[in-house]
Amino acid sequence: MALIKSDFNQIRIILKEELGNQEQKFEEKISEVKSDFIEKIDPILKEIVTSREERPLIENRIEELEKLHPEGEHTNIA
Repeated sequence: MALIKSDFNQIRIILKEELGNQEQKFEEKISEVKSDFIEKIDPILKEIVTSREERPLIENRIEELEKLHPEGEHTNIA
């Protein structure tokens, strides 16, 4: 039995439907993975930002402590 033009048209229609469904499923899965990734990486990024914001404060505090304790000894600077 040979295929005729209408058979090929029917095959094309079926393939387009199936590929369209696969594309939609693929996009949904990508969106899901993206969402999971963002959910997991967000707290880590917040920690990094907080650390960067706190670094100058800690450095200033260390400098002030070093003024009070040069060479590991306490001085009476007022």
